Amino acid sequence: MIQKLIIDNFKCFDKVEIPLKNINIFCGTNSSGKSSAIQSLLLIDNCLSEENSLNSKWLNLGYFEEIRNFIIRRENVNIEVEQNDSKYNLCIDEFDIHCEKKENYKTLNYISANRVGPKDFYHKITSTKNFIGENAEFLIDYLYRNASKTIDDDRMYDKQSNTLGYHVNLWLKKILNANINLDNIISGNIITANYNYKDNKAVRPYHIGAGISYVIGIIILCLSTPKDETIVLENPEIHLHPKAQSELAAFLCFIASKGIQLIIETHSDHIFNGVRKCINRKEISKDLVEIHFFELDENNISNNYAICLNEEGRILDMKKGLFDQFDNDLDELLNLT
Repeated sequence: MIQKLIIDNFKCFDKVEIPLKNINIFCGTNSSGKSSAIQSLLLIDNCLSEENSLNSKWLNLGYFEEIRNFIIRRENVNIEVEQNDSKYNLCIDEFDIHCEKKENYKTLNYISANRVGPKDFYHKITSTKNFIGENAEFLIDYLYRNASKTIDDDRMYDKQSNTLGYHVNLWLKKILNANINLDNIISGNIITANYNYKDNKAVRPYHIGAGISYVIGIIILCLSTPKDETIVLENPEIHLHPKAQSELAAFLCFIASKGIQLIIETHSDHIFNGVRKCINRKEISKDLVEIHFFELDENNISNNYAICLNEEGRILDMKKGLFDQFDNDLDELLNLT
């Protein structure tokens, strides 16, 4: 797991340290620094594991002047992570990228906000190095190939079966009352997926709610990732009803409680409150949860604030803009403002 992320002179950041635990929520208003923090992680991950470049399968950062903080303008951009008590450093200047490869570094698993949605056909895995794909396009094929593979005992929500396919459908049922069928295989490099909703007839992805197609990859990846590794998720709530978002939060807390690290960028108060409910229900310890609220100051420098929760999941240090819009709207409707 990554214990700490340090960002120096990168985009909207001056210098900031971000402690990380099992489940980490990055929240805040638009353009407050959440995505830039995620990009810093992806950048150092790419340089440590593949090539020293600002542009990769997950990133298109351009050139040095585009990533250097345009107010601070120090000569170097520095990013550091502490993973399993080892430190890894990335230093970027106008002419070079300095990053020493480390054999014991564990690469990130990443699902972006641009992940594939409903499709008639899904590509098969083309590389043994990447079972996810740039936009999670390979995860359906991964499930097909590994549906009968056993998962870790502590990731089994019930004991009726220990297979990946069973538990993917179990959680899909809990979150959206649906299940996936991958029996229809087409020769070549593509496969199809059908979904059943509320035990009705199996239909193609285009004939069922888009939320299923957007969440299925998250479920597959979370159940497949080895313990102590890190998953980065952007906007897991895409196209999901609030109830489904809350159920998804329960799933993510379940996964994090089993030793998988999750770093989640979200605008969803239902994900945020879902995590708080899991703390309240003792499904995850508050000591395994970090809430980071990002906010721009008057100089357009991003600051992050660690939001403290108590044992009941209550917020101990509320910040303006921290998922308070519902309360603000309700106060206005009730003429309380």
